[in-house]
Amino acid sequence: MAKSPLNVGLIGCGIFGNIHAATYHQFEHSRLVAVCDVDKAKAGAFAKTYGARPYTSVEEFVTDPKVQAVSVATPDFAHREVCEKVLAAGKHLLVEKPLATTVADARAISAAAGKAGVLAMVDFHNRYHPGLAPIKKRIEAGEMGRPQMMYARLSDRIEVATDWFAWSGRTGPEWFLGSHLVDMACWLFDAYPTRVYAQGRKDVLAARGIGCYDSVQMSLTFPEGLATLETSWIVPEGWPMLVDFVVSLQCTAGRADMTFGDQGAQVAAGGMYQRPMLSGKEPVDADEFGFLSLPIRRFVRAVLAGAESPMPLDWGLKNVQVLAAVHASLDCGRAVEVEYDGD
Repeated sequence: MAKSPLNVGLIGCGIFGNIHAATYHQFEHSRLVAVCDVDKAKAGAFAKTYGARPYTSVEEFVTDPKVQAVSVATPDFAHREVCEKVLAAGKHLLVEKPLATTVADARAISAAAGKAGVLAMVDFHNRYHPGLAPIKKRIEAGEMGRPQMMYARLSDRIEVATDWFAWSGRTGPEWFLGSHLVDMACWLFDAYPTRVYAQGRKDVLAARGIGCYDSVQMSLTFPEGLATLETSWIVPEGWPMLVDFVVSLQCTAGRADMTFGDQGAQVAAGGMYQRPMLSGKEPVDADEFGFLSLPIRRFVRAVLAGAESPMPLDWGLKNVQVLAAVHASLDCGRAVEVEYDGD
């Protein structure tokens, strides 16, 4: 690995953008040198906190000669134009999941990365989850046989949709959270689904003027297995966990059941009872920021080493194609075959 730190820029100074910024700031092999957001106040606050140069224009940001690599943490639907500009400027790219919310946008980003010849990576950070990684290793070692049936639920308390994002109506739990579920299933099965069937409901959020699904249930058919995936954005405000996350995996010679909401800590403060996600993003000291920082650090290491992308954009494209099939099934009420590029 090169001795000089990688100079990184960030586009999107929101909640998850702060995890990227803090990771780059803390990691010894990277240095956050520039931040960009359409909200001048947000860009200025990030710049002050992390000692970076603020921008409100992506066009100006990508011309900064100090920036060698860029994290894109803009809203789900707003990745394509930003990523294309980053890649056209020859910068290495780490983009948050989902890669896009349309197959056309995902294809365009992937094509731009291929043309640029830089390292491009999509952040499916649950592949680094301390509860899931040991299960994957046991599957690869042959200790559990082949995955045969999976159930997983990943949902958020309702304030994520109603209070956190002004753009909730332009995405939905199936994109924001379901992209993780689909990636986890593909990763654990080491395959992509051939068929999907999905059902969803629009009741609670629609009544509040947010035009996305409340809840979506997806059934995925793999060449050698089945997965039922559920995601919702209407977990009630009094629920003790912001993120409701459960996985059960039945293999031909083993089983794993994981409940990630209870990590051994319970806190009552500020009028709310909570179970904090300690392994995710609770800083322990200046050098530790939970597993969410691990793929970001892996990105830095890969760029500095001239290595291949740890999570190539093709994974992100296939993920979007599965979710596009989910939407097609939601629209027609029937099972839908998944169409992948090259099939």
